[in-house]
Amino acid sequence: MGHVEIVANVDHLEGALDPDKVNFVFFQQAVGLQFMKKSLRILRMFPHGDVKYSPAILMARELVETQLRQMVELGFDDVIQFPCTKGMLRHRMHVQLMNPISYFITDNYFGPDRRAFFEGDAGRAPRFGTRAYERRTFIRNPDYGVAVMDVQRFDPNDVEEADQIEI
Repeated sequence: MGHVEIVANVDHLEGALDPDKVNFVFFQQAVGLQFMKKSLRILRMFPHGDVKYSPAILMARELVETQLRQMVELGFDDVIQFPCTKGMLRHRMHVQLMNPISYFITDNYFGPDRRAFFEGDAGRAPRFGTRAYERRTFIRNPDYGVAVMDVQRFDPNDVEEADQIEI
């Protein structure tokens, strides 16, 4: 088990994050949308260590589809709805560690790929972007932190210089 820090005020979040470790950041549904937005912005823009790659996980009860979509759109790595079994919870936490994960960076977003959720199987099909973006593939390791394995860039305006990647 690791260290648990409970943060009741978003202004104290930065002080609770450890730049030398993989931080799991859990949110309760009851904290409200504004707290979540501000907290995710702090997390994804954190200037030290690998904190910006920390998994942000929402713990919720009975979200309707529009709420679930909103949480995914905000950039949560996972949304766990309760009640759930300990085995399911353990599996969902394990998925966040020791597995390649891709984050996308655009002019207004840094976080996990949201297309698969929004577009189903069509979101998994390779395609080129219409705006510049970067894809970073990394692994979170509880012993060594975050290792970035690959960085790919695509700019439709500079096709000759960009890494031609399909996502």
